[in-house]
Amino acid sequence: MLIRLIVFAVIIGLILAARKSKPAHNKAGTNFNGDIRQAAQEPAQIQVATYNIQTGKSLQGKRDLLASAKVLSQADLVGVQEVYAPSLMNLIGSGFAQTPRIANYGGFAWLFSATRRRWLREHRGNAILSKLPTSNWQVVMLPDQSNKSFRNMTIVEVAWQGQTFTFINTHLHTRNGREQQMKVVLQEFAKHPRAILVGDFNSPATLETLANALKDIDITDAIAMANLDTSNPQRIDWILTKGFKVEGGEMLEKGVSDHPYYQVSLTYK
Repeated sequence: MLIRLIVFAVIIGLILAARKSKPAHNKAGTNFNGDIRQAAQEPAQIQVATYNIQTGKSLQGKRDLLASAKVLSQADLVGVQEVYAPSLMNLIGSGFAQTPRIANYGGFAWLFSATRRRWLREHRGNAILSKLPTSNWQVVMLPDQSNKSFRNMTIVEVAWQGQTFTFINTHLHTRNGREQQMKVVLQEFAKHPRAILVGDFNSPATLETLANALKDIDITDAIAMANLDTSNPQRIDWILTKGFKVEGGEMLEKGVSDHPYYQVSLTYK
């Protein structure tokens, strides 16, 4: 009887340990996954978007990943937040995970970057989708004070019109350590002369670190420049650019997700 109790206690302990969220790892590589659906010619303007898809759940809580995929398909380059990693069934060859499903629908190459591990595998994170050539990507875990809601940024080089630029996607914490995470992300953004930083910052423009960055004449709030969501001072989703001109944009209000979708048209300065 005692042996059975010990075995039972060990099993319960292993289950609880596997269930606990742990930070994912830094990674780096060269190639994205999947194939780009080639357009007849290179676009004169690039459509850049950010979208927190809430793992494919609508504002009403109904999961409909196809609805998210349809929204994203119109862009050329997207930072996606809150995406599930491949499930255990996906890992043994049954079905496709969320990121490749969305990417295949829109004709994107893709990169999933986990923020946390759970159940002995990558569990959740962010993604970048691209119809443009990419190279030299890096996933960097951000400083964490919560010990459960881990965050990262993904940095990738993108080629367009014979030149390259840096694209960064992130999703910052709602509270603990957000300011510190913001500083790290903005420091990375500052390294690159031509760059695009997108993501769910969980921060309006009044956050001190972000407010100071927006004073830099080289940094453009592309969503505001495109006259999108101008009546919302609490907007927390961002597209910041350096070395680009904003030609226009569009947005989709909350509904498909609990976040709006923002897309801007960009050309080089």
